[in-house]
Amino acid sequence: MNMNTDRVGFGTIFVLALYGVVSSSLMPMGRLQEPGPGFFPLALSAILLILSGLGIVSARPSAQDLARSEPFWGDMKTPVKIVLATGLAVLAFEPVGFLITSSCFLVSLFLWVSRYPWWKAVVFGIAGGFSGWFCFVKLLGVPMPGGFLG
Repeated sequence: MNMNTDRVGFGTIFVLALYGVVSSSLMPMGRLQEPGPGFFPLALSAILLILSGLGIVSARPSAQDLARSEPFWGDMKTPVKIVLATGLAVLAFEPVGFLITSSCFLVSLFLWVSRYPWWKAVVFGIAGGFSGWFCFVKLLGVPMPGGFLG
């Protein structure tokens, strides 16, 4: 990765951590012996905020990097694909259901992002979707949306 994409990544994490600090500070903190629901999210968000801030500072480009720099969006094709696939999966989660959505999501990532052969992407995607369904629904008893399959 070049320095520009590092800074964009650290900056994104910084903004998300700042949101976490603000939103978790609105929750009850409790006491140190009996922490409330806002204590751990605030602590984790504060740590993430500090570390991402250090990452932004340490990813400052050198003179050599500036001399051979290219636009940061050149390396953004893969993250954009992942964000699009994730957005579609989020939209399909309730109406289509967990099993089909997670299987299709994994197949699309294996095909579109990782460029697996189609048969491997389908096998791994279905196996991963079924494994997730089995772990959450059968082993842990977490109710997942069934979608149009019921």
